[in-house]
Amino acid sequence: MSVGRHPDELVPGVDHAVAARRKLRRLRNELQRQTAGVPLSVLSGGGGLVLIPHKAPAADFGPGDRDRLSQLVVELGRMCGAEVLAAATAAPPEGVADAARLAGEVREVAEASGRGPGLYLLDDVLLEYQLSRPSPARDGLAALLHPLDTRPELLTTLRTFLACGLDRRRAAARLQVHPNTVDYRLRKATDLTGLDASRGADW
Repeated sequence: MSVGRHPDELVPGVDHAVAARRKLRRLRNELQRQTAGVPLSVLSGGGGLVLIPHKAPAADFGPGDRDRLSQLVVELGRMCGAEVLAAATAAPPEGVADAARLAGEVREVAEASGRGPGLYLLDDVLLEYQLSRPSPARDGLAALLHPLDTRPELLTTLRTFLACGLDRRRAAARLQVHPNTVDYRLRKATDLTGLDASRGADW
């Protein structure tokens, strides 16, 4: 999981290390309270890895389990006062190392594609995950966005616009800019790349 900053970590004059430790303590306490069994974790102020015991076999992980895990992520964020983005996968004990690696990759892909706080499984980012793996096509796809290398605000706006389901107002709210600014940036990105984010074929 990735854990955002608590507001206290941004206040001048406040000991940010102390604020981060308090945030982490609240997160761990809530994790323990909400989990049956003993969760194992390696966490820092920015997030880390959590192993949650589950009685059912990994192969039986279903929609109900996902819903409970999603709610846990929401509660962790609420209790620690920071945004939590988590990726998860189920595995038997002998598969934990591979599962942890996969969950870390899914989290990175979800973050890189502009997804907001919440829980993500591999099924949620299948396309983005595949595009991030080595393949003959990856370099060519990446080259399409090279014109934006010197304009990070345009790339961030594109990612946020797509993550918000092409809703310019939601994207503007997440970026904390005016919707007209989103429109301008999208037009500029189209001018530079020839790709139109509002056209499905260009996604």
